[in-house]
Amino acid sequence: MPYGKIIAIANQKGGVGKTTTSVNLSAGLSLRKKKVLLIDFDPQGDSAKALGYTEPNKMKDTISNIMLEMIVSDECDIENRIIHTEEGFDLIPANEKLSNIEKTLENIEDKETVLKDVLKSVKDKYDFIIIDCRPSLGMLTINAFTCADSVIIPTQPEYLSATGTQQLLSRIQKTKNDQNPQLEVEGILITMTDERTLLGKEINRQIHENYGKHFHVFTNKIPRRVSIAESSAVGKSIFKYDSKSDGANAYHVLAREVDLNAKREIKRHRDSIAR
Repeated sequence: MPYGKIIAIANQKGGVGKTTTSVNLSAGLSLRKKKVLLIDFDPQGDSAKALGYTEPNKMKDTISNIMLEMIVSDECDIENRIIHTEEGFDLIPANEKLSNIEKTLENIEDKETVLKDVLKSVKDKYDFIIIDCRPSLGMLTINAFTCADSVIIPTQPEYLSATGTQQLLSRIQKTKNDQNPQLEVEGILITMTDERTLLGKEINRQIHENYGKHFHVFTNKIPRRVSIAESSAVGKSIFKYDSKSDGANAYHVLAREVDLNAKREIKRHRDSIAR
């Protein structure tokens, strides 16, 4: 039976490798024979672009259309909007119309739960649903947190990025308290790291020191590599672009840890029921 685990990839700061992580984690989990749905939840449509869909604003079937249906009629046809990508996982793209949905959400009841309602019919058909959040802490991100089981926080080893992590953790805790008591931090993922610089080493140390006592910090880091950036530019995952690179290996290790975490959670849940 599929896991049905929803993971939001979030950071209110842009340029931290959020979309790259969303796409490559989805691809890595797919290579592990998991059924994966990636939801592009950013009006910029970067996940779709990173998979070769260069003009998301011309796409008719997007997450904004699906959410609008749910808002208007309390039901939606999500399954016929899903794209089956060449990477082996499924995709629901986004475009600039998603910004209008965010404005609409501000004026309706149950504004935090629209995405949760949208995903209800497909959640149990996938092992993982990955949500690539927009770089903000607005109503779209709150919707993602309200339906997610966990959050992965990509962060660069830079001071401002690490400072913003605290604001994000506060937003996650508030959502956990108010809407989604099951929400957890899957881990803080250090991206675009360069261990050769003193600043990089120092911020890596600070992240582990400041957050490691309370939250999981992935031991595996995503290196700053040209091949990772190039893979997104040509519309491929790092696995299809350069499967033997250390960037591909880093995302393979991440996918393995995320998969093993899900298996452990299911075992703990079954053990607690058995008691």
